[in-house]
Amino acid sequence: MEELSAVNPAATGAPAVARQTRFAIGPVTIDRVVESEYARLDPFELLPDLTPALLEANLSWMAPRFIDPESRRLIINMQGFVVRSRGKIMVVDTCVGDCKPRVRKDFSGRNWNWLDRLRDSGVSPEQVDFVVCTHFHVDHVGWNTRLEDGRWVPTFPNARYLLTREEFDFWRS
Repeated sequence: MEELSAVNPAATGAPAVARQTRFAIGPVTIDRVVESEYARLDPFELLPDLTPALLEANLSWMAPRFIDPESRRLIINMQGFVVRSRGKIMVVDTCVGDCKPRVRKDFSGRNWNWLDRLRDSGVSPEQVDFVVCTHFHVDHVGWNTRLEDGRWVPTFPNARYLLTREEFDFWRS
């Protein structure tokens, strides 16, 4: 894997942003484009069968990479992927997005600057041929649109958006 960039949160006071990576599978290249990564989620929210004793028993291997030892919050990252193959560019999942009102306070109205990191991977929104939405959770579709002159417009104006019928029908209903 090739390291592309890193942000030291201690130096900036900002939430951590993981190193971006590029790897290849045969002629296909894939860039991991990170929107955010920091201790954000109470593990008992995500894992209802978790007990305090079980959490304590597993801290030795979980901290500090997967859980913050002080806050006891899970370190979760929001990321998308750029896939280049046969002259086409595909973005898989588009993170939380900027400036959007969200129910979860730590997502609402944020400025993650993910598009800057997308450009750092060598891709402008206009170059994207396909956007793949693996599912429609808020942290996977946020950059499908962006705010421009007070209106929400497609972030990837030349892309074809791909999604499953089941996911579309579920959220439409």
